[in-house]
Amino acid sequence: MAVGRISGPLLKDNLLRNGVNLAFETSLLYLDVTSHKIGVNNASPQYNLDVNGTTKSTDLEVNNIAQLASFTLANNTISSSSSTINFLPQGTNGVVYQGRALIGTDLEISGNTIATLGTNQDLNITTAGSGQVNVNSNMYVYGDIHATGSITANGNITLGNETTDVIDFEGEVGSDIVPSQNNQFTLGTPSLKWAGVYSDAVTVSSIATTNFTADNFQTVNLEITGNTISAKTADTNINFTTTGTGGVVVGNIKIFNNTITNISNNAVTEFLETNSGYIKIAGTRGVVIPVGSVAARPTGIYVETGMMRYNNELFLVEIWNGTAWISVAGAAAGVTANVATDIGIQTALIFG
Repeated sequence: MAVGRISGPLLKDNLLRNGVNLAFETSLLYLDVTSHKIGVNNASPQYNLDVNGTTKSTDLEVNNIAQLASFTLANNTISSSSSTINFLPQGTNGVVYQGRALIGTDLEISGNTIATLGTNQDLNITTAGSGQVNVNSNMYVYGDIHATGSITANGNITLGNETTDVIDFEGEVGSDIVPSQNNQFTLGTPSLKWAGVYSDAVTVSSIATTNFTADNFQTVNLEITGNTISAKTADTNINFTTTGTGGVVVGNIKIFNNTITNISNNAVTEFLETNSGYIKIAGTRGVVIPVGSVAARPTGIYVETGMMRYNNELFLVEIWNGTAWISVAGAAAGVTANVATDIGIQTALIFG
């Protein structure tokens, strides 16, 4: 096909076009000489260069504003007419890299730091539905932690790192508290004791305490309820065992080995008669009464009617009748006594 050539005045007239648009292959290249627009694959260009298709350029330089789909690039600002901007890098571990990013006027991302820009402004991390916030490494918090919901920790927990740290339980414990090792840990110390422990039942190997208060206390064979000590096993003794010279003290009475002692000075020990009863001492050996000389007799408020003693100076048994000591003389063993003579009611000497 021959290609015609236009030269001279004719070329000039065709280039000026005189208000007549020029089209190559209808819309392959369209020159709108009226609006001064060029269309590529576009017979109705709306812009100075309006391309309907893909444009490839080694370099693209825009001096003012560039618009790409819903994006507008102007100076150092990228804006979008859409409410969402998606960054979708290709590859398995695609990266969107930025040395420092400002999100609105409230948030800054720089290096490995996410920070708020406003004074006293919160940083909120929010998921949708049942989504979770996962932290896949150690997390250090240098302030306070407040949780409105539940806290579950599957590993070891350390609360505090020194004795000046204080742990408060405002809520209630809803499970057992079990030590990790047997017979290794304590509740409280000799100088820091719990004020009180309330429990329906306590099972211990040993108790060392200054004061112990309980409605009911049980061992394997013993039960203490109220003011009663009972053996739980039938036909079992209740033993009070001390060491050295220690004895068992009940009130002012001390029991040590085979001796009962009144430990209160000048106190009177008496067996009180109830319901017109009497005191019976079983056995066949005898009863040992106090022994002493005439000078050792009790006097004043310490002597009462009916007192009996053996005078080892006069070798007589004597009884205080409320006024004086009267002697009770008896016959030798195996000899029938004359009551009138031996008891000495009529002939007794009065020692005073």
